[in-house]
Parts: sequence; structure tokens; C-alpha cells
Amino acid sequence: MEQFPDKLRNMTISENRITYDETCNNGLIVNDKYIPEELLSTILCYIDHKTLVSCQIVCKRWNFLIKSYVWRKKAEITLGHALPVDESTMWAKYYFICDKKPFYKNLIINNITTLFPNNWTILNFGGNGWAVECPPIGVPPLPEDPIFNGENACFVTSYNKCLKVQVINLIEQGFSKYLLDNLQPIIKVSEYYSCRWDCPAVYNCTVQLLKEKLDSEELFASYNYKKLLEHGDQNKWFKFEHEFRDYGKGLRSIKFIHGGQDTRYWSGHYGSKMAGASVILELPEFPKSID
Repeated sequence: MEQFPDKLRNMTISENRITYDETCNNGLIVNDKYIPEELLSTILCYIDHKTLVSCQIVCKRWNFLIKSYVWRKKAEITLGHALPVDESTMWAKYYFICDKKPFYKNLIINNITTLFPNNWTILNFGGNGWAVECPPIGVPPLPEDPIFNGENACFVTSYNKCLKVQVINLIEQGFSKYLLDNLQPIIKVSEYYSCRWDCPAVYNCTVQLLKEKLDSEELFASYNYKKLLEHGDQNKWFKFEHEFRDYGKGLRSIKFIHGGQDTRYWSGHYGSKMAGASVILELPEFPKSID
């Protein structure tokens, strides 16, 4: 094996380090061809996000371009909309956006096309039970909102308690335990609800944040919403909204429970109506302490 000279063997890393010079062509010569920074940055935006991590160690110029521009632009391409320029934001925030794309999308599967969609579990089937109306009967058309995906249908309850639930497993949706525990994304929940012009009704919704404890799930945050729809509140669509923040470590799944009934006990489906259930996770202001 070739022996290094004593001078090289004893040389420290700091003595061998070269100061980054933004005016040189280092990193811009590929196969003896000069590639402008703008073109190189555009090419890097379309590289797989996991490969892009390795590209950061090619040279100092690539590292500078990727961290200062490419990650944010790649995240914008993934989301389909612009993000604010913030030089203090760490590149890992944009990596999480690109990885399995779990943020900024509705995690509730509505599919109001059948009475018993597979994604919902019926808890109470009171009165004449749950039904689907397409279009909704006795109320105005659904508000214009992208959450409905072009559907004009709603769930409707009866004259005794009707409840159903959907559980969102966040790990299966692409969120890692590290991400959930350290970033603690903002959880935004909402749903539209209404009742007929001729029959008052009650609407209620409970959203629970669950964490794993051995083989069971433990509740550690919850929000309960209930509304009596009568008189001037009938024949209108309302939207309830709530945000969960700073809920602590351990979040693994979200349970969305909704339902209601009419208050006159009329046979049929004169109870509260609901549509557009939504659970969306958004990135909070990125903690500077996260590595």
C-alpha cells in the first residue's frame, strides 16, 4: 500500500479546506460542458427527492443551490402551488413535503355514492338509519367548495341517534413517527352540515387524536362540536372548523365521528345532513432546533 508523506498524514482537515467561491465555475462543469446555475437548478428539481439528498454532497456549489433554491422549488412542484421564501427554513421541511406527499390533502375518504362505503363504520343506525341524498333534499344546493370534488350528495340521519366513524392511520398515510413527534403538524378539521326547512335537527361531530400504547390506542386530545338547528338556522349550510396545535408527542391516528337526528321524531330521513368531512395536516412554522 502506498504510504502518504508525513506532511500529508499530519495535515488537519481545516488546513485542507477551500473557501467556497460563488464566482468560480466549480460544480458547473459536467462532461467538460458548462451548465448555467439556472439550468442546473431546474434539472435538479426533477430528481427524486431521496437522490437529491445525496446530490447535496457532490460539491459546495451543488449544496448551496439545492438548499437555497431547489428544495423549495421541488416542494412547490409537489404541492402545485407557491411557498413563501424563507431563508431560515431548513431543507428538511421541503423533504417531508415531497416524501409520499402527505400534507395539504384531505385524509378523509368521503365517497358519498353508497349507503355503506367501506371507509366509514356505522356506530348507530337509529330510526330509519343512515341514507344518502343526491342531490340533498329540503335544503339549498351544496356550497361551492373544492372539498366536494364535484359531488352533489350528502349523508342524512333519521329520528334516532345516527353515528358513524372513520379512523385515519397517519403512518399508513405516509407520515413517519419522527415527523409527527417532532414537527407536530397543524391538524385542520371541518365539515358542512344542514337540516331541512320543515324539521329541526341536531348535528354533532367529535374528532379524537389517538396515540399508540403497546397494542391499544390512547386518547390524548379531543374536540366535540354540537349544534341544534332550528328556526333561522334551518335550510342553511354551515361549516364547523377546528385546529389542533401543540398536542404533544405520540400522535398516530385520528378518529372522525359524526352524526345527528331530527328533533320531531318523524319517520323517514328528516334529520341533520352532512357533507365534505375534512382532515388536513399542514406544516407548522418549522422549528429551527430540528436537525
